[in-house]
Amino acid sequence: MASNSNNPAIIAWGSGEDGQLGIGNNEEKEWACIIKSLQSYSVRSVVAGSRNSLAICDDGKRGTLGHPPETKTENIPSQVKALANVNIVQAAIGGWHCLAVDDQGRAYAWGGNEYGQCGEEPERKDDTGRPLRRDIVIPQRCAPKLVVRQLVMVFWEACQFIFAEATMA
Repeated sequence: MASNSNNPAIIAWGSGEDGQLGIGNNEEKEWACIIKSLQSYSVRSVVAGSRNSLAICDDGKRGTLGHPPETKTENIPSQVKALANVNIVQAAIGGWHCLAVDDQGRAYAWGGNEYGQCGEEPERKDDTGRPLRRDIVIPQRCAPKLVVRQLVMVFWEACQFIFAEATMA
């Protein structure tokens, strides 16, 4: 196994039934294997959910993998076209959806929205896979202007909680 010393290898293993491992197929892997399609990129971070994953690269290209509902399943990393001109600095993933924050503190969400996890009312499903900018509403009495810097998702029993770390703008 070899990798470019400037770009450490990104490895994956586990369930690949939706292509979320990024190895070019939908197979399960018991042992770690290199995601060859990311070897030429400098990957800043990787986040994974049960049905999808996302890599944030230093060159501005982002890759999503897996099966967000109502979208084409990807089994090799591909750029999120709607975020082509956005510098994503941090991301979080649920089972069927993705959240991301850009370098200006703007939040984006896409994927399954059955329970409102993309910031829309559940009746208004946003299962198109197209990232939409979401305004995180914070009461004025809490702070005059906050900029989101980090998103964290926590799963507890049947509930999902999203926490946003913010700083004063």
